[in-house]
This record gives sequence, C-alpha cells and structure tokens, in this order.
Amino acid sequence: MAKLVHTMGGKVVDEYQLKVGVLQIGRANTNDICLDDRTVSSRHARISVGNSPFLYDKAVEVTVEDAGSTNGTLVNGRKVEQVQLKHGDTVKIGQHEFEFIDENQLRMERTMIINPGETPG
Repeated sequence: MAKLVHTMGGKVVDEYQLKVGVLQIGRANTNDICLDDRTVSSRHARISVGNSPFLYDKAVEVTVEDAGSTNGTLVNGRKVEQVQLKHGDTVKIGQHEFEFIDENQLRMERTMIINPGETPG
C-alpha cells in the first residue's frame, strides 16, 4: 500500500492512503489536501497514482506534478515540474513535507546489473 505521511516542523500531521486517481494539493478548500499556508498556491500540485504497467500485485506508479505554483514543488530538496516518486522520497510544498511510503517497493529487491566481461560478486 502506498501512502503520503504529512509532517510539519518534524511532527506528523496526517497520513493519506493513495489509490488510483489524482489528488490535488493546495491552499484552496476545494483541494483533496488543503494546506492553510500562505506560501502554498491555491492549486499547488497534483499527485497522480496509476497501476504499474510493468509490475503486478498492487504495484502503483506515483507522480508528483507542480501545477504552476508560485513557490514551486520540491522533491528531495530539488525543484521539479514532474517526477515519479520512489519509496522514501520527500515532497515539500510550502512549509509542509510529505514522505512517500510504498510498502510494495520496500519489499522488492533491486535488480543486479551485470556488465559484460565482469564476474558477479
């Protein structure tokens, strides 16, 4: 199960379970996640969740996209327009941080890459 853990000032504010679809984040009360923070644009960012075309068993692909915000959306400290999230990534919107947790990614082992001419060790 994938989720966003919302923190502010190092304290957990809320958790959001992610399901297939789009989650709007911003200051306006019409957003799915409404942030009362003047550094957040009224429609700041979107989180898109879709089924992974490459993996099975509840695997999802989660993308964060800046919606033309004034102060930008940061992932792991870098300003982004759009990026696919990986387990452990931190999304910062205004003074709010959202840690992306994906238990399916956590359980998966990374694929070993073998270069031609090298012996796996």
